Amino acid sequence: MKLIIIQILTGALGSVGFSLLFRLKTAHIPLAAIGGALTWSIYLLGLHLTDNIFGASLIAAVFCALYAEILAKIHKTPATVMLVPSMIPLIPGGPLYYTMSGIVSRDLETAWYYGRLTIQYALAIALGIALVWTIWAALFQRKPSTKG
Repeated sequence: MKLIIIQILTGALGSVGFSLLFRLKTAHIPLAAIGGALTWSIYLLGLHLTDNIFGASLIAAVFCALYAEILAKIHKTPATVMLVPSMIPLIPGGPLYYTMSGIVSRDLETAWYYGRLTIQYALAIALGIALVWTIWAALFQRKPSTKG
């Protein structure tokens, strides 16, 4: 349990770090931290329920994109302002590093293993965001006026 709390807190801190790097408004930084912590919590819960990296990442990415869209609507700001920092905990830094390390050291078995993991993370994140943005646009996009 202690490890889970540490992971969630570091997810929040990572989101804060990228919020500062991207120069978010001061009022948005706590929201990004909450988004990062919640996104990582959802990922851990999804991993526990599905025991599948793709499924857990997809669930967390969908949550994160919904969180960003809702906050964007409330704060009248682009969704990417909340999406990018809140999504930071899901970025597969470790698997990407080990993929590159395997390639450089010509350990193709390691590169192949971690490369597949990296691709699963990336596809799940992209699919989760695309699903939410597509459905959100269909539900909330303004319809063109037919009056001429």
